[in-house]
Amino acid sequence: METAYYHIQLVSFPLTFVYGLFFLLDPAPKDMFRNHVLARRLFGATLIIWAVYIAITWFLGGEMKDPVARVSVNLSRFYIFGSLLEIAFSALVDNRFPIVRKTRDRLVLWGMFMAVMALNILFVPDPLQKYVVIAAALYYAYEVYAILRRYYRVYFKMKRDMDNYYSENVSNFTRWMLLSSHGLGIIGFSGIGLAFAPTLGLLIYMVAGVVFFTYMSYSLYRYTLSVGHIKEIVMPAGNEAEEKVQAEERHPPVGEDANPAFAALEQKVDEWIENRGYTVPALTIQQLAAELGTNRTYLSDYVNSKYSLTFRNWIAQLRIDYSKRLLIGNSALSINTIAEMTGYSYNNFITVFTKMNRISPSQWRKEHS
Repeated sequence: METAYYHIQLVSFPLTFVYGLFFLLDPAPKDMFRNHVLARRLFGATLIIWAVYIAITWFLGGEMKDPVARVSVNLSRFYIFGSLLEIAFSALVDNRFPIVRKTRDRLVLWGMFMAVMALNILFVPDPLQKYVVIAAALYYAYEVYAILRRYYRVYFKMKRDMDNYYSENVSNFTRWMLLSSHGLGIIGFSGIGLAFAPTLGLLIYMVAGVVFFTYMSYSLYRYTLSVGHIKEIVMPAGNEAEEKVQAEERHPPVGEDANPAFAALEQKVDEWIENRGYTVPALTIQQLAAELGTNRTYLSDYVNSKYSLTFRNWIAQLRIDYSKRLLIGNSALSINTIAEMTGYSYNNFITVFTKMNRISPSQWRKEHS
């Protein structure tokens, strides 16, 4: 077992080091935001740190013999790895995320954590050392939970923003972040037990880590090639907050029950719906806002408030309702033709219709003919 662990370290070190070096040195695409560039660099630095840990362990000839020292080192590397990845991922989905400050704070906490572990080994009596390590493991478990909680909050906010911008489902290119966060959580929580584990447990952990790092590195590289999807969402054109106020000032209330912010926009939206503007393929809220003479923030607020739906779900509902009228009233039309008439590709139409109605379009047509 020691031999197998020794060999997997020989594989893990160059892989993680090369992955880390690539993201540290590879020039980011020119249209990337500063936070995205810094996130790539931080991801690379995190892998380098992990590689250094592996190298130190290998140089020492395997895991430390002293159990308290071994557990302390394992907890410290799991802690910094998870912390920096959470910061990098959060910066990828939030252009306003304070990545520099968060990284600095996390490194300070890591230093304090390492200092406590060192003081425990050097000065705390042997019978009490294990209790300090257990307390550290509990703190680490809380941090893993807090890291995941913070990341999920940022991630799902980004997903809502995407659903309020695109009429199509384009979240697939960020799904790797959600899968990676699941993997990070599994590795993080399992690390608590594996920090106390014998060589076999660490061997399994190391193999899983190699697969995990490879998946994340490949996915992050692909993500940077598609970063334009995020760019339109996180950086609105112009000062939309000011434009929103000006728009509200131009549109006074109509009637006692009218919302002063939305009264004038409602008529334009109703006319647009009547003209089936929602059938335009790949529609974005930016395009619709320009067509209606408003801005996307104002329009998004209107859609969310009036229909209690995101922009994407609102468009989907309009398209599917229209497709139902076509399915019933035009039996000669094929499903593919109806999909095109509603603004979807055939596969997307089938997926969205089935998801909303729990039945395929052809089955729905048979039941309502």
